[in-house]
Amino acid sequence: MPFVFSQPDIVKTIIRYTLKTVTPEGDIPYGIAGSGMYMPAPWKPSDQPLWLLWLASEYVLATRDMAFLDEMISTYPVYGRKAGKARVRELLSRCFKYLVESTGTGEHGLLRLSNGDWNDGVILGYVPDEKREEVVEVAESVLNASMASFVLSLYSQLLTCANEPSMAKEALALAANQCEAVRKQWAGSWFRRAWLGEELGWIGTDAMWLEPQPWAIIGGAADESKADTLLKSIDNQVRRSPNHGATLLSSPLHEMAGSPGVGINAGVWPSINGTLVWALARLNGALAWDEWRKNSLASHAEVYPEIWYGIWSGPDTYNSDYSENSGHTIIVDERTGVRASIAEGEIEDEGFMGVGWSDFPVFNMHPHAWPLYSVAKLMGIEVTVDGVELAPSLPHEKYEFISPLVGFQKSNKGFSGRYAPSLSGTWIITVKLPIDELQRVSKVVVNGKEADLTREDDRISFSGESSPEEPLIWMLEY
Repeated sequence: MPFVFSQPDIVKTIIRYTLKTVTPEGDIPYGIAGSGMYMPAPWKPSDQPLWLLWLASEYVLATRDMAFLDEMISTYPVYGRKAGKARVRELLSRCFKYLVESTGTGEHGLLRLSNGDWNDGVILGYVPDEKREEVVEVAESVLNASMASFVLSLYSQLLTCANEPSMAKEALALAANQCEAVRKQWAGSWFRRAWLGEELGWIGTDAMWLEPQPWAIIGGAADESKADTLLKSIDNQVRRSPNHGATLLSSPLHEMAGSPGVGINAGVWPSINGTLVWALARLNGALAWDEWRKNSLASHAEVYPEIWYGIWSGPDTYNSDYSENSGHTIIVDERTGVRASIAEGEIEDEGFMGVGWSDFPVFNMHPHAWPLYSVAKLMGIEVTVDGVELAPSLPHEKYEFISPLVGFQKSNKGFSGRYAPSLSGTWIITVKLPIDELQRVSKVVVNGKEADLTREDDRISFSGESSPEEPLIWMLEY
């Protein structure tokens, strides 16, 4: 995701690779093992297509690389008699249809959960063994639905640009339906987490599960009547520690696999806190900046200098202050041990996924990727059908965001920026500012010439041309 702005060619390789794994039905496997083989795993996450649709939509809308949609991709299996090919747009459509027809929605209108979504342990680490099969049949995910509210809206914009109006309308309608379904799961101070059937009911009513809260803000379910309350709840419930970023739960749960403050039982997850920074930036720039700093490797190095990992790289999750080993990742030792078998389709208490995480603490790229991606969200950068929207929220007098694709700067002269997509065109730039800043703006200069601007509420809009050789360069002058 962060490479969309800095190294889009890398993004294309990742999208191509992932598209090759898409099944004929439109599903995406949990992982790849060996020589391109699907990884055998007990987890069947229901959110996989959403991540691919998000990445592909943001890449194409940001770069305007429309030709990529008609590139031919080898489909799984990529060798032998059954090898095939399909266009990028066809494979994305296949993923969308899988969401609609196979994942589907439950009785509350929310996308179904399967046996996990982002959280591999929401069922396998929480629901008793004997109840899992019946729960999987009916479970619904507020996280999936709130994420889909944003992702499918973005995908709809991509389809509009790709001249596929019928499917664009369908994707936008599903996004709106999911947003409304999430809105109905307001628990008074935050949104519920998931529906697990008549017997177990809703989870996330008495304790906050962080995962769906940022997406409810980003996707629009947390409207003005709920946003302030949700913001206060997030700050008071999961952002209490001065030592690290937000915790996954407002407090550890005795039903959850793992010790208190470890992993999915109120640990700290950069991949969730990245979306939290994004959401906070829409409501409170100071809190967003504070959360971004707390999740940085620099902050971890200052608070936990004796722990070598988390300084130059780090794991998927850190233990929170609820744990006696705060700042570490999941530790497996003789006392805790690995107490279940992956082959039996179960989740270990401490050795989640059958691995001693502290033995392999540089586990993935989340601690690097999310600070890079979410810093763009501190600028409020969002791509649209018509151009780029910016809503800067950093609580500083001067700052600058630099990337080959999008640039933005705040100085004592005003605001300036650049947009350099791969396709020639005329683009609309919209900048959302506090009213006092908005009133200071006297004119806009686009590509060296004063241009017309439109003021509406707290936004200024203007347009300008770019080509692959000449970016659109603009400045809002005081």
